Amino acid sequence: MKIFISNLNFKTTAVHLSNLFLQFGIVLSAKIIMDNTGHSLGYGYIVMDQQSGNSAINVLNNINFMNHYIEVSEAVV
Repeated sequence: MKIFISNLNFKTTAVHLSNLFLQFGIVLSAKIIMDNTGHSLGYGYIVMDQQSGNSAINVLNNINFMNHYIEVSEAVV
């Protein structure tokens, strides 16, 4: 499943994001979306299996991560 994470701290890296989600299962990919100058746009995506993804969404939505309350939901594909 693809998970959308928004309101990320602009210093958040794909490694930070992956490490946050690893407690729920295997992270298949993690990506922070950047503008054309290489600066974070404050959102990203994680891909993991359905069961792990659902658990992660339930626990991580609206938590304080790197001084930002992140929003976590299933990505609309």
